[in-house]
Amino acid sequence: MTLLNDLVKNYLNSNLEVIFKTVGLETAKISNINRQILKEVTLAQWLLESARATSELAINANNFAGLKWRNPDMKGFAEPVKIKISSELGEVEFCKFTDINAFIIGYWKFLTRSPYKGLEEHTNTPENFIGFLKSKGYSSDPNYVSKIIKLLPEAQELLTNRGEVIIPSTLEQLQLIRAPKEVEIGQGFRVEGLAKLADSGKLLSVIIDDKFPAASVPINEDGKWQFNFVFNQNGNRQMVITINDQILKFNIKVVVPSNQKTQQISTSSVLAAKIELSGSVGIGGVNKADDVKAVKARLYELGYKWVGDPNSADRDRGLFDAIKLFQSIIIGRSTVSGDGRVDVGEMTHRWLQAANAPQWVLMPESDPDNGFVNGELAEIHDHHDFGTHWLADVIKAIAQDYQNSYRSTHPKAAPFAINDVSLPHGGDTPDHHGHETGMMCDVFLPKKNGNFGGIVWSSSEYDQDATRALLKSIRKQQLVRTGAVFFNDQQLIKEGLCTPLSGHSNHIHFEINAPLRS
Repeated sequence: MTLLNDLVKNYLNSNLEVIFKTVGLETAKISNINRQILKEVTLAQWLLESARATSELAINANNFAGLKWRNPDMKGFAEPVKIKISSELGEVEFCKFTDINAFIIGYWKFLTRSPYKGLEEHTNTPENFIGFLKSKGYSSDPNYVSKIIKLLPEAQELLTNRGEVIIPSTLEQLQLIRAPKEVEIGQGFRVEGLAKLADSGKLLSVIIDDKFPAASVPINEDGKWQFNFVFNQNGNRQMVITINDQILKFNIKVVVPSNQKTQQISTSSVLAAKIELSGSVGIGGVNKADDVKAVKARLYELGYKWVGDPNSADRDRGLFDAIKLFQSIIIGRSTVSGDGRVDVGEMTHRWLQAANAPQWVLMPESDPDNGFVNGELAEIHDHHDFGTHWLADVIKAIAQDYQNSYRSTHPKAAPFAINDVSLPHGGDTPDHHGHETGMMCDVFLPKKNGNFGGIVWSSSEYDQDATRALLKSIRKQQLVRTGAVFFNDQQLIKEGLCTPLSGHSNHIHFEINAPLRS
């Protein structure tokens, strides 16, 4: 058996919960599904670092992660060994482990060192975990995260194939091997199972909650099937997997992460804040430690969680990007632009202290009883679910007005159904020019049968009366920018309810202004 096979087999049989307790990581903060995510992404990392277990360090020192010797942290877990590598002028001291199991434990011990404090808070996705390691100096390669993510499918496949799942020749029904019982919103996970060997090469159908189809899943030659998935709305979600007359049903509980629970707080729960700064913070700023912490703490409180630990004076792209996004929001831009610096007493500083400072939140959940559907949260392959609390409040007000003014007397009319807003951290999105600042929203077109979407304004199914009522409800809102309600229905344009714009025949697009600072 090759060294890589040994590594995979040993890691597959390792209990990360026990290892975390052994080395001192806070196991209560890392869920079962997160431990599986960590096992997969760290194996991908080791594939990269060790050139698939063929590097000198892997062969001679059982070190698959490029771990350098750190005394006294690694004493008792490894021994120092000097090895010449091409990227260094002289010999470098690395960790040498007695065997593969010692390496696995030693790797996690290495990550309990002070630079990686708080690691437990960054385990919900592969990108989050590796991005955290890189931000703390694990690698200087600017493409480190993307290189590892590209190897993730290979790592998952290795762990799956070493699982030694035996498919019985008499298997008559779809069987589930692996699926989580509980995940968080936005958390990637894997579903695996078995099918009859006679069905190899065929496609499985996957339906979510009896109405949302997912991508078809191929059955491998050995009868195994697997797919990755993510939910963007909480609740007790159901998956139904079928082929021919075989049906496999199971439920997954999707919960709101603790950071999103704080993001969905009401406007009144975030108050004005006095932020004393002795100098500028951000790109090109003075960046005194207390000032950096103060700005990070306020942005974190407002929902811009990617600034990092608010108790740390560390500065990285997360902080700079959050400042730029904040600056773009307060001047009502649709794209991100700003200098990324908070200057004492200037506009960004004043807005940070405001009682109505823009919070960054998950958009409202569907409320069918009130005639509102968030189709974006139901869309499993898209993540334009975030924006300002200003926009969230406007959306809820539109839904209420449309319900009261039209659907109360037309109960079979389509609901107010929204689509794209902005990505989880705002910024550039390949799907749109704009939609970067959480200040604009797309709306599905109503259909005469009470459904929505998938049509253009000239379609016979299009419900112009419902759309007219909906546009009136949108334009009633004080923050809506009346010149930026885009839709191409020629009659409604003549009525002054919307403005034509290329690409807006199949949906309505509206934007909001920033309110007066208070």
